[in-house]
Amino acid sequence: MSRDLMVQVVNDFSQEIGAQLEVDDDAYCCLAIGDECQLHLKFNEHFDGMIFYTEIGELPSIGQKEILRHYVMQNGNSDSNNLTFIFDSESKNIGMMRLLPKSFMNLDNFKKILEKFIERYQKEHEEMGRFMQGELPRDDIQFIESGESETVAAGGMESNFIHM
Repeated sequence: MSRDLMVQVVNDFSQEIGAQLEVDDDAYCCLAIGDECQLHLKFNEHFDGMIFYTEIGELPSIGQKEILRHYVMQNGNSDSNNLTFIFDSESKNIGMMRLLPKSFMNLDNFKKILEKFIERYQKEHEEMGRFMQGELPRDDIQFIESGESETVAAGGMESNFIHM
């Protein structure tokens, strides 16, 4: 029954944009957006809703701790629009996902979430490009290699308050 609702919403969206999108027997559909983004849609019975998922990019070899911390902090950020950022240790990619609960699953909500999801993907993909070029996220905590000692300003505290 839930898969049927996803199929109906995807079919309605397909007709509106004039494309041929199909939901397979596993309640999965892939939507290519431009040349860079593949949006994966999947109905998940456990979460009782449709999951939107895309990969933002591969985790750079330099600054991994800072980048991972940046995305972990995004998960708790009220400005994240209910997005969850993940790291796939197998593929080494940072991903972004969002749930559309079954109780809110209709064409209008699908389009609103899709639009916001794509906008955020573009922002995060550009940011990942900067990370790949060595420009790391900025925040109060700076990581150091083990064995070193450094005074760190954290959360607006005086730098001599915390010694690591």
